[in-house]
Amino acid sequence: MFKKKQIFNRRNMLFGVVSIFLWLKTYAAYWIEFDLGVSGVVQNFLLFINPLAIILMLFSISLYFKKPKTSFFVLLGLLFAATLLLYANVLYYREFSDFLTTNILVGSNNVSKGVIASTFAMMRPWDFIYWFDIVLLVAVYIRKRKSVLRLYQKPVKKREIFAVTALGLSLFVGNLTLAEIDRPQLLTRTFDRNYIVKYMGLNFFSGYDLFQTAQNSQIRASADETQLNDIIDFTRDNYKEPNPEYFGAAKDKNVIVIAMESVQQFVINYELEDENGVKHEVMPFVNSLYNNEDSYSFSNFFHQTGQGKSSDAEVLAETSLYGLSEGSAFQTLGSTNSFHAAPAILEQKGNYTSAAFHGNVGSFWNRTDTYRNFGYDYFFDSAFYNVSGDRSLEYGLKDKLFFKDSVEYIEKLPQPFYTKFVTVTNHFPYPLDEKNQGFPLAQTSDDTINQYFATANYLDQAIEEFFNYLKNSGLYEDSIVVLYGDHYGISNMRNPRLAELVGKEEGDWNEYDDAQMQRVPLIMHVPGAGNGKEFETFSGQVDMLPTLLHLLGMETDEFLFMGQDLLSGNHDNTVPLRNGRVMTEDYTFIGQTIYDKEGTDITDTLSEKEIEELHDIRDRAREELSHSNQMMMLDLLRFYTPSTIQGFEPNDYIYADQLDSLNAEDGETLLKQRDGLSSETLYESDAPELIDEMNYNEFLETLDPETKPNFDKLN
Repeated sequence: MFKKKQIFNRRNMLFGVVSIFLWLKTYAAYWIEFDLGVSGVVQNFLLFINPLAIILMLFSISLYFKKPKTSFFVLLGLLFAATLLLYANVLYYREFSDFLTTNILVGSNNVSKGVIASTFAMMRPWDFIYWFDIVLLVAVYIRKRKSVLRLYQKPVKKREIFAVTALGLSLFVGNLTLAEIDRPQLLTRTFDRNYIVKYMGLNFFSGYDLFQTAQNSQIRASADETQLNDIIDFTRDNYKEPNPEYFGAAKDKNVIVIAMESVQQFVINYELEDENGVKHEVMPFVNSLYNNEDSYSFSNFFHQTGQGKSSDAEVLAETSLYGLSEGSAFQTLGSTNSFHAAPAILEQKGNYTSAAFHGNVGSFWNRTDTYRNFGYDYFFDSAFYNVSGDRSLEYGLKDKLFFKDSVEYIEKLPQPFYTKFVTVTNHFPYPLDEKNQGFPLAQTSDDTINQYFATANYLDQAIEEFFNYLKNSGLYEDSIVVLYGDHYGISNMRNPRLAELVGKEEGDWNEYDDAQMQRVPLIMHVPGAGNGKEFETFSGQVDMLPTLLHLLGMETDEFLFMGQDLLSGNHDNTVPLRNGRVMTEDYTFIGQTIYDKEGTDITDTLSEKEIEELHDIRDRAREELSHSNQMMMLDLLRFYTPSTIQGFEPNDYIYADQLDSLNAEDGETLLKQRDGLSSETLYESDAPELIDEMNYNEFLETLDPETKPNFDKLN
């Protein structure tokens, strides 16, 4: 045990004071500057301790230097570097609601200029607090140089130095263990930088991001264009000619894509029976689209997402490639990879303007950076909406408000446009506040399942209101609307408790049933088409982009797509899922087990030849996953540029500055068609939040003009 005088000598006291100052100002910044969404005892505890582990390990480096002056200046330098990192993130977060990453710091010139230009504007008078300890330490050194260095005359014993480092390491391991317990797969399934900072700290995030960036760069550096040869051969063989009946059916139309959060195929045309035996249609409006003569709908359409969930669905739908086997492609590769994505393709092939809409922060799933590399002209995240108070739930702006509040941006987009709306209200754990409730809850033993149908119904209402606006504004006839479920809503763990609602017994539920539940809806609605129907084609999200492009009359044979046109008569009805399972019209492959279409395990009843033939089908499907992995991890598309998108460069500006560009647009916009009259008044919604706001505004009108400003300041 160390003697008391060893622990509390002046040198150790200086080390401790410097460490505590950095710890406290980092913790203060967490609460004052960053919006981390901390809740619960565990998260609050981790937020408090997570700066300390890295600080102790980092500052202990200074103790390993024997020369007094060197040791002091190493400590001062480390304190300065850590403070600079903290303060740089504070400034950046004030403007962009996100944390600095390696790719931002070494990225495009315009992005870097934008960051630098915004620095002075983001400074606040109280910012000196972040630098107070450094100024104080330097001042003490200047005035008491000999006294300070005298503290360092006596070298620290090695066991004491190791003890400090070991303490920091132990705290780090404990921090990581608690974080993994509270948020499993925190690092392997990274989907929001906020989460890593909240659980592990800002310093850890910066190091982790640098490591990931370096690792990905090293992997990509080893690649060359010869690795594309087999992939090109595969995609050429995989390509299917479009069906002339559908090719160009939506030519020159606007494209509106709606990602229906967590909607599964089983809710389509589904009626939920309440406790009184009365049946209620869960998604009546979406059902009307699904069964519409102007819709191409698909009943055997599977989500193919992995750990990246919603972001994986976007990769699949907009690039015809798969997400990664582990983690999120958006998060891991979205900032650096080359993509042949829908926004860039449509801009090059059809002069489309593109915009993405999402009522959550742009850092979630790293959408801001990825959308730039996809070629999106505009991205409207939560920074462009009023998400305060009861307008938002756990994952962002409520869907009814989201669609309505997007109108001010939609009407300014030059046509034709490609737009994507990422909804969030129907998101696990499916909360819905009292004022929006009304749809009956299911009557199972699982509250999550019970609430799922109510939030799905809310989403249905939001989509109906949006469609009514499209019709009222005149956009409907000039647009194709694509609606798709992004991934499962009820997990495999909960599926047995859902069984009674889908005609199964809980005790009979097995892995085959889990695989069948991965169906999600796909509806491609083309007003005026007249030849729509429900297709039973076995397909997946990777097929969406080639199908859409063919409906728009654009050929796809030059692209390296893993998917095929769903409307082609030659479509291959074999669907690989991200976890390696393979679905076909007649068989389901799960590991080494083969099920027939009735759900019977037939593996042991097949001859060796039959098994070999079926394994060939399965392995061909899995080859598709392998090729996609290689393209993504090695960034092979940088070596392949189809003639139609030559010269494409990622957007080289920060979306935070986009409103000036939008307002300056001079194309054929809806606002221009209406002679400058906004279409916002055409949007009708029964959202109770809007009624509350309307009543509030009416109340303000009754106030004395001299009183009103003071009242506004209080709110």
